[in-house]
Amino acid sequence: MKTIGFPLYEVTPPVDEAVALKQICSRYTGTATIKVRDVELNPQLQHEVAQLSKYGGKFIQVVADGPDEAQLAAAIHQQLAKDQFCY
Repeated sequence: MKTIGFPLYEVTPPVDEAVALKQICSRYTGTATIKVRDVELNPQLQHEVAQLSKYGGKFIQVVADGPDEAQLAAAIHQQLAKDQFCY
């Protein structure tokens, strides 16, 4: 019996998000966290952003805090969606 896979969950994006996320975070005064299941990643730290490649296609939640939290969370989510880490 042949198993049918879902490409979204099998293909990990080959894009390094560290530079893009660091630039996004530097534009805002708020802070953000990327949550994947029980893992929390700081989008300003390159070694933590590198872990995103393990979670391509998983449910990702962006949580932000600060005076511009909505714009920060939207910008991070937009970057991740553009590179197919989340939808």
